[in-house]
Amino acid sequence: MKRIIILLLTILLVACIEVETDDDKDPDDNFKPPKMTRGLLWVRKNPMVISGLNVSMGEPPGRFVRAYFNKFHATTVHLWTDGLPREMDAWADAGHSKFRFVSWVEYDGTSADGGKLIGGYPAGMPGRIGYQIGDEPARDCPSRECAMRNIRLMHSGLNAVRDRDPNALIYLNFQMSDFVHDLLNYYSGQMDGDVISHDHYTRSSSAYEALEIFRRAGRDKDKPYWRYLKSYYDQDDPDAITKSDMRWNAFSGILYGYTGHTWFFYNIGTDDDLDPALFESEDSFNASPTALWRIAAQINTEMRNLGRSITQLTSSAVRYIPKIPFLLPKRTTKWQPGAGGDLYLTDIKPKNDSSLLDISVGFFRDDNGEYYFMVQNVSHTHGSWPVSEGRTDTIRISFDFSEAPQGTSRSSLLTLNKLNGKVETLLLTQSDGNRGYLDVTLAAGDPILLKYATGSPFAIR
Repeated sequence: MKRIIILLLTILLVACIEVETDDDKDPDDNFKPPKMTRGLLWVRKNPMVISGLNVSMGEPPGRFVRAYFNKFHATTVHLWTDGLPREMDAWADAGHSKFRFVSWVEYDGTSADGGKLIGGYPAGMPGRIGYQIGDEPARDCPSRECAMRNIRLMHSGLNAVRDRDPNALIYLNFQMSDFVHDLLNYYSGQMDGDVISHDHYTRSSSAYEALEIFRRAGRDKDKPYWRYLKSYYDQDDPDAITKSDMRWNAFSGILYGYTGHTWFFYNIGTDDDLDPALFESEDSFNASPTALWRIAAQINTEMRNLGRSITQLTSSAVRYIPKIPFLLPKRTTKWQPGAGGDLYLTDIKPKNDSSLLDISVGFFRDDNGEYYFMVQNVSHTHGSWPVSEGRTDTIRISFDFSEAPQGTSRSSLLTLNKLNGKVETLLLTQSDGNRGYLDVTLAAGDPILLKYATGSPFAIR
C-alpha cells in the first residue's frame, strides 16, 4: 500500500511539472560502423579483458596464480606501477596457459621496481597486452593547468613506450573532473593511445554520466573503452558492498559496450586507507577469499560469456526508462521507439504497473549490420532512490514486426545465455501474427542480451 501511495503522489507531482527530457535529441542518430583501429582490432580477436588489480603484492606462489585464472575466472593479470619485472615474471613463471598481462607504469613509462622503461622488457613480451601510463591526470589538481601539465608528462611516457613496443596497447586512465573533456580532447587529438579507460566508484545514478562520457569518447574516436569496478572498502566510508551492487556495477558497463573490466582491487599490500573486499586481509597471498570474492568470480564467468559477443559488437545507443520521469539520470536519454535504429520495439516497462523499477537499455550492431539490444534491471542496494531496494522484477518487452522483412521471426528472439555461453531461442507471447511480447525476470543488477531472429548468426568469437 505504501508503494502505491508513493507512486500516486509522484504521478500527481509529475502532472503539475513541465518535465524537460532529451526525447527530441538523439545523439546516436548518425550511427556508423567503426574504423578498425589497433585497439578495436585487438578487442575483436581476443577474450574480453577481465582482471583484478594486484597492488604491490610481491611475487605470487603458483597456487595463487591458478586460483586467479581458474576460480576467479580472470582473463588478464593486471599489476600496479611496481609490477615489472619481478612480480610479472613470477606470474609468467607459474606457466598458466591463459597468462597475459597489463601493467601500470610511471608517467615516464618506467617501472617503480628498478626504474627501467616497461620494466626492461623487450617489445612483444610473451603474454603482453599493454601498459597504462600513470593514472588519473587530474588527480589532486586544483586547476586545468595542473591537469594538462600531468597529461603532457604522460604523453612523453606514452611515446617512449610506443617507441619501445610499437604493437602494445598503450593507454591512460581518467577520472571524472572539471577538466575531463579537455583531457579527453588532448588524449584523442594529440596522443597515440589505443584505449580510453576510466574509474568512477559511485553507486548512485551519477555513475551514468561517467559511463556515457567515456563511451562517447571511445565511439567518437573508434577506440575501445575500459573501466575499473569497485571492490574495496574505504576506511573513511566503510559502507557495505552487496551482491546486487556488484552485479549492477559490472553489467552496466557491459550494457554501455565496455570491453575491459578491472576490479579495483583484487588484493593490496599494506595500505592505511583502503581494505580489500575480496579477501579477509591485505598484504597476504594466504588470505582467505570473502563471500564477495565468490560473487565476483561468478560475475566474471558471466561477463566472459557475454564478452564473446560484446567484443564483436558496436554500441549504437543507450537509453534509460525511469519510472519517475524527472529522475532521469544526468547524461541519459529517455527511451522512445526507434532508439538505436531499432524498428520493432514498441514498449519496455515493468510487468507490474505499480513497480518502481527503472530500466536501462543498450543497443548494438554487429559488423554485418544486425541489431541487438540489452535490457538491465538497474535496481541495487546502494542505488539512488527509487532503485535502491535491490529486488528481482519482471520486465515486459513488446514488439511489432509488421514492417519486418521476410525471414525475420515474428514469434521468437535469440539470446546469449550468460550462465552457459550458449545462444538460445526465446518464444514470444503473440497477440496477433506480427505483434507480441516477451516477459523477462531479472535479478537486481542483471541484464539480458537479445537479438532478432533474422537467419543471421549471433556474432560470437
